[in-house]
Amino acid sequence: MPHRSPDVKRRLLGRTRLFSGLAAVELEALARVARTRTLEPREQLFHKGDQGAQVYAVIEGRLKALTTSAKGDDVVFSVLGPGELFGEIALLGGQHRTATVTAIDSCTLLVIDRRDFVPFLTEHPEAAIQLLSVLAERVVHASELLEDTLFLNLPFRLAKKLCAFAREYGERSGRDLRIDLRLSQEEWGDMVGASRESVNKQIRAWTDEGILSVDHGYVVIHQLGKLERLAGCVVI
Repeated sequence: MPHRSPDVKRRLLGRTRLFSGLAAVELEALARVARTRTLEPREQLFHKGDQGAQVYAVIEGRLKALTTSAKGDDVVFSVLGPGELFGEIALLGGQHRTATVTAIDSCTLLVIDRRDFVPFLTEHPEAAIQLLSVLAERVVHASELLEDTLFLNLPFRLAKKLCAFAREYGERSGRDLRIDLRLSQEEWGDMVGASRESVNKQIRAWTDEGILSVDHGYVVIHQLGKLERLAGCVVI
């Protein structure tokens, strides 16, 4: 586990959405109680049902939050990247974890225990209000995920997810747009509520049409306009 000085941790915390508006002295107080944790690719941070007593800030890398059905099928709620905070639901409610969180690639996290985080929110109501905004967005996202799964067929769901990830993680190279997130077709299926076989079939169809291709696990979009029209979204 790499050592991070309080000054480094203060700067890292200042990059997160929740703490970016805090004064330096407030960040310093928070940095003193934060510790660093690293994860290897595919390493699990915690499992759904675990007791939650820490909140995490993503400094480097990306993780996925998912749940598993009784049949063993996974559904990915979200992908968490640098600057995002997670784990606060179980921590604030004194409940168990509502999802399993696993690293997608190598990750560095800052960890804050409940005994330090709750008093901090009490003393800094502006951070508590910002946290409410984060929670509200997650409710909206969960609602959209449910609606998409119920009302949209697979091509629309997958195209919409690819557009969203292109907007978040896209890297342009000429006319192409490479999604800088290496995911298996099974993982893409987990995010749109479909089997790996169904996703594989759809991606092969779009590959034959020249809309996209897969390069060593990375999706490269060649005809962004067609994918946007199918998904009903616009990537800026």
